[in-house]
Amino acid sequence: MSKLGHLDRMDAFEFAHYLCLTGVGSNPTLGWTNWFAPIRAVPNTYEFRQEPPAGIVLEVPMPLHVMGIFDSNGVREIVVRHVVKGKPTDIRVPLRPISRLEEKEISGLMSSSALAYLRNRGADRILPSIGSSFTMRLGSVDIPFACGRWNDPPRPRRYDVRLNVDALLPGPSDIELAVLECFARGASAAALAALLTPAGWANGMGDFQHAIESALLDQLGDKLVNVSVTAWSRCLEGAVPHFTAQLEGLPAPSVG
Repeated sequence: MSKLGHLDRMDAFEFAHYLCLTGVGSNPTLGWTNWFAPIRAVPNTYEFRQEPPAGIVLEVPMPLHVMGIFDSNGVREIVVRHVVKGKPTDIRVPLRPISRLEEKEISGLMSSSALAYLRNRGADRILPSIGSSFTMRLGSVDIPFACGRWNDPPRPRRYDVRLNVDALLPGPSDIELAVLECFARGASAAALAALLTPAGWANGMGDFQHAIESALLDQLGDKLVNVSVTAWSRCLEGAVPHFTAQLEGLPAPSVG
């Protein structure tokens, strides 16, 4: 069950027309979940909530840094409810200007397409009526040793890679044409060819994500909402040795 928690410090600022609420504190053990939640019945009021771990708990105090992103209505001050000396307490938190470092860090959490859309259309509170999504299977790659165990070290894992694109276009076929045009230019195709090899997979999907995203941004501009490259994986069956006899017991320790 979740409960109100305590924070040592809170800050609030805006990023691309959204309210960013951050908090710093500590958890008494490993495994806690921390988040901000709006109090729907009270405008511009939020609460800091925590959920303790279940099962094994290691008594290791850990620092926490939590962030919540919410719609902004232009207010310059919000209220955060948390626990102070065991009692629920409301703290007024004024919004301050965002720093360059914070803007860079938050931008780094987003894909370039989502960031471009947010900067161009983030202030529009009415969602566009025309939009569509497109998904394409790009291929698969088998990675040796990725599912290795003591009795089957080279067992491979197969990754099936998919491309997902959301855009302000009438239908999926319009997005498909844009995607095919990107691959025809060569850079996106080369990045995908490198990705679908064991050596290329070790570098992650970032290079291909950047290549296809940049190409789609050049073609669609602010009509592009989001681009994501995802991979579903499964272990492939391999030859696992079978034991012909069970171990009856451990040998007795020798006495020196």
